Amino acid sequence: MAAEADDTGPAPAEHPLLVRLLSFNHMMVLSIVHSILFTGLMICAFALDHPEPATFIFGFTHGVLYMIIAALAAVAAKLKTIPLTTALVVIILGAFGPYFGTYDFVREYLRRRRGTSTDEAPAGAA
Repeated sequence: MAAEADDTGPAPAEHPLLVRLLSFNHMMVLSIVHSILFTGLMICAFALDHPEPATFIFGFTHGVLYMIIAALAAVAAKLKTIPLTTALVVIILGAFGPYFGTYDFVREYLRRRRGTSTDEAPAGAA
């Protein structure tokens, strides 16, 4: 009997190039770059009194990069290279500023470095 198809989609092993391109580290670096560009936009827009074309370039780059990173985060979460919660932070809270996503990537990176799981109970918990 043939195996029933499930709704989870193909396993990550079926897309090795995509998994490598959308790795956690690549997505984290992209998020940090996006935050840096957004900071440049905020400096141009508020501290430097809208110098053109710098404000336009930073603004356009930020807008396009937000749409790209949101789509990539959704795909990366589907491939399980980033946690679903991180993808949701990038997509939803990223509309208000990319710093939320960068913070969540760095938090997850530090958690992974410590080797703890989000499913583990805190130390001393029964």
